[in-house]
Amino acid sequence: METGISVYAGLGCKPKENIELIKFAAKLGMKRLFTSTQIPESNADGEKFFNEFAEIITAAATNDFEIIIDVNPDNIEEFNVSGLTLRLDDGFSVEEIVELSKTSKIQLNASTVTNEFLTVLLNLNANFENISALHNFYPHVQTGLDTYFFIDQNKMFHDFGINVGAFIPTAEGKRRAPLFEGLPTLEDCRNFSVDLSARYLAALGTDFIIIGDGLPTEEECVALASVKENEVIMKAKLLTDDLTSIELLKNTFTRRPDISKSVIRAVEGRKFLKLTGGTIEPENFSERNFGDITIDNKNFGRYAGEIQIVEDVLPADERVNVVARIIDEEIFLASYISPNQKFSFRFV
Repeated sequence: METGISVYAGLGCKPKENIELIKFAAKLGMKRLFTSTQIPESNADGEKFFNEFAEIITAAATNDFEIIIDVNPDNIEEFNVSGLTLRLDDGFSVEEIVELSKTSKIQLNASTVTNEFLTVLLNLNANFENISALHNFYPHVQTGLDTYFFIDQNKMFHDFGINVGAFIPTAEGKRRAPLFEGLPTLEDCRNFSVDLSARYLAALGTDFIIIGDGLPTEEECVALASVKENEVIMKAKLLTDDLTSIELLKNTFTRRPDISKSVIRAVEGRKFLKLTGGTIEPENFSERNFGDITIDNKNFGRYAGEIQIVEDVLPADERVNVVARIIDEEIFLASYISPNQKFSFRFV
């Protein structure tokens, strides 16, 4: 999973803060930096703005970031230089995009492009090796993208072989002017922590994630840098002291390709149990509710060790131990575990 930060000139962050953020993010392994010269609220005059902007670009290049710059048809000539990725705002014709793709890395607006538009690019022989996509961020509350629209857009790009990224807001750091209400792509993420936003977007199959606000905390950067691609990670509380059960639950699992009606079944539970050489004794076989995590005990015979996430209300079964529960705020993540997708638990 590639991750990144946003750094802006002329928006209140001190140049020293910007440079320190770039260096810290680089140490964490982040690879992408987004910036823009299209921000009316910039409080810097022309010379000061471009001095800050030049410092940001230099520091990003020195620390091996891919530099993504928002451009429009009016200012592109100023920034169409080797080494920058051009994130194309509205206003470019399909012919202009085709020509740009032959000489530069470009990013399409993932929130507005259509299947028909991509088909035209393909038919006009655009260089898709130079094309990726990045969703908008939405400063105005209640205007962020709907999750199901986001999923459909991402699938469309993936069908064309195009990687797609999105923004998440800071929750604990400094939110960007003028509204200071976060810069998420998904409205659902506006008031999430960076940690939860990043895990959510990863669960939705996003290829790269960038913090949209200009000054997140170090803890938020660490949380983003640790997200895993195409894996649903959920916080949960243990309900058992059994060491064998706890050891099993530390693993990363894969959802079976055949979807069960009431539970999410892990492929590997029984195999992992055999590797431990342990036994799951019967305990805590209570009624099972949505978000419960269970392990089949020795009374289930050859199914002993099977791990499931419950998506229904199920009766108690003396063969099934309720060993943990996804925390209420994150149960929704289980809904995005698709067939053959990885998932794991982070215990709190």
